Amino acid sequence: MKYLLMVAIVSVFAIGCKGEKQVPEMKHDQHAAAEMGKASTGAEKIIYYTCPMESHKNIHSSEPGTCSECNMTLVPGVITTAEKMEYYGCPMEIHSHVRHEAPGRCAECKMELKPMRLKKTSEI
Repeated sequence: MKYLLMVAIVSVFAIGCKGEKQVPEMKHDQHAAAEMGKASTGAEKIIYYTCPMESHKNIHSSEPGTCSECNMTLVPGVITTAEKMEYYGCPMEIHSHVRHEAPGRCAECKMELKPMRLKKTSEI
């Protein structure tokens, strides 16, 4: 009896929800890029801010600021075009240290690596 009541409640709820606007599911790549893309400049999208020093590439922030290790101004890491790219990188802010010369997948989250570059201070 309890089972039938529960099935009836779930069915009524499911039928009642059909009229609501459904949000399409996004793939993990799309969701991360949508969440972390702060601004767009033409074909480039800011994903995170990071220290321009290679030895501090693990320093990242979702906002502009300074490096906690050397006090340099953080620069935007952007997804860019193949012509402007410096490296393939993970679009996840917490994986700002994942940088490769060839396309592939992030070893930590398995997302597709994107063509990226660090914007120069003069471009900001």
